Amino acid sequence: MVLCGIECVQRISQYLDVSPGKLYMSENNNVAANGLVDSQSTEGFSTIIQAMVKNSKYPAILGDDSVTQALVRQWLEYAAVCINFADNSAFERRVLNELNTILKTNTYVTGTKKTIADVSMYYSIHGLVNKMSPQEKAEHVHLSRWCDNMQQDEKLRQSMDSINFSMMHLYL
Repeated sequence: MVLCGIECVQRISQYLDVSPGKLYMSENNNVAANGLVDSQSTEGFSTIIQAMVKNSKYPAILGDDSVTQALVRQWLEYAAVCINFADNSAFERRVLNELNTILKTNTYVTGTKKTIADVSMYYSIHGLVNKMSPQEKAEHVHLSRWCDNMQQDEKLRQSMDSINFSMMHLYL
């Protein structure tokens, strides 16, 4: 199973209000799209996401400057290489710890503004965070803060379940 697959790309396309083209899984087990760019086949999570942003009315979500844009590309690749396979418990723990560390000093993964990297990560890890115990959420306080902040955007959350971050029951 891959976390950065067809469902994730579909959610991102809904958020961006663009058509992703016809999505499928390639022979290499990568998400791919037909008709996204000039009626050609496009393969790879990061490539598809960047093409959708360029086709959207939100090009600034790629970042305001060259440094942020480079960080966005880096985080999209991180999603494709690391988060994509975090359905394995060893990878899951590592990814959650790494994201928690990054978010310790940043509001969003690239700094102080939400980018397509944040949107992609939210959709990719939503299921992982949703199944975390209250204790695990408390251990990953920075990741929990980020997820709770992200899910406040109704357009982003779409029909996904809201993740419960209430810590009240820990003290009962």
